[in-house]
Amino acid sequence: MKKLTTLALAVVFSASAFAQDVYKQISKIKDYNEAYNLLKANLGSMSAEEKAKCYNALVDLAYDKVVKEQGTITENQMAEQFKTEVTPYDTIGLYNAVIQALENGVTCDEFDMQPNEKGKVKPKFRKSNSDRLYAIRYHLINAGIYYQGKDEALSYKNLATYVDSSEYPLFADKDKSKDENLTQIAYYAARGAYFAKDYAKAEKYADIALNDTAMAKNAMQLKLAVMQSQLKTRQDTLNYVTKLKEIYAKDESNDIILSTICSMMLSLNDKAGIDQLIKAKLAKDPNNFTALTVQGQVYMGDKKWDEAAQVLTKASNIQPDNIAVISSIGNCYMYKAQDEVEKATANGGRLTPEAEKAIIGIYQQAIGYLEKAKDMDKTMEFKSYWAYSLYTCCYRALGPDDAKTKEAELLTK
Repeated sequence: MKKLTTLALAVVFSASAFAQDVYKQISKIKDYNEAYNLLKANLGSMSAEEKAKCYNALVDLAYDKVVKEQGTITENQMAEQFKTEVTPYDTIGLYNAVIQALENGVTCDEFDMQPNEKGKVKPKFRKSNSDRLYAIRYHLINAGIYYQGKDEALSYKNLATYVDSSEYPLFADKDKSKDENLTQIAYYAARGAYFAKDYAKAEKYADIALNDTAMAKNAMQLKLAVMQSQLKTRQDTLNYVTKLKEIYAKDESNDIILSTICSMMLSLNDKAGIDQLIKAKLAKDPNNFTALTVQGQVYMGDKKWDEAAQVLTKASNIQPDNIAVISSIGNCYMYKAQDEVEKATANGGRLTPEAEKAIIGIYQQAIGYLEKAKDMDKTMEFKSYWAYSLYTCCYRALGPDDAKTKEAELLTK
């Protein structure tokens, strides 16, 4: 029995000595990848305490690289000030080292915070790593910007790490309220996550960005896009509308949410629900642009052209430079004229001169709005709203040979 106990102790001491040997080897290695691979190959034989010690050695190695390149950057700033020679620095090496330092710092902390053989938690590295690694996080922002257009995946990784690292237990003692960049960077991380189709992260980051006054509107639009991208069934859409209504109930001034709810309800053909929602909104805010335009769209869908034109005209008075609304008013009159022709010629009937004159007058009303939209649309961004309609109206009201008709025809191509 004594022999077995002695043998067991020998094994323990041997494993401990081996771990110490790995640590010593890592401490002497200058190449990060070599040190990292050595540690990975020998993790199975180490205790949590020994792993923490070795991972901290990797943090040291990466952090030294960061300090070295930061020193060159500082020297260059002085050189530029005094018009002396600037020394190139390892940009990519710096950004890689920041990520490496943080990733190994987190892993080190996980092992460092595990109870020792007596069941007590006595971290050796948390305080020093917390202080030095939190201070280099800003490089993640620079890296995110640097990789934009070069490597979008790396750009996203750096920005996402900046946001995620604010929640690391390693940095639990840091005052996050002083981080003025967090909410803004969260928006760009959300965009990166959205394009990477990592929708859970995209929504998480967008929620953080909602706290940024300047980015809140864009963040909400992105959050809605994330939620919509995951809709696959009618039930998904119904659940989405319910969730939107819950958000809207907390902030009825949010016209983005209102517009999205109505758009989704239109896709569900829930006209009664839209009517109820819009009437409630207009009862509180008769001049709400979003509510008026949605109501105008609903009227157009029901072929209530006069009502639609009236509501959209009110909306255009609120936003007189809105090309889409101006175009829609013109389209209301065009469709009204076409409906009048259909009614007058039903069952083989023919237009009377009086009816023809009245219909031409409606087309002329449409032309007025459509030409206004054309003149406002300097970049032709909204061409699909008015171009073909303008040609149709000119053709019907002025004839195919009129100069305006020919000009309008060219704009449809």
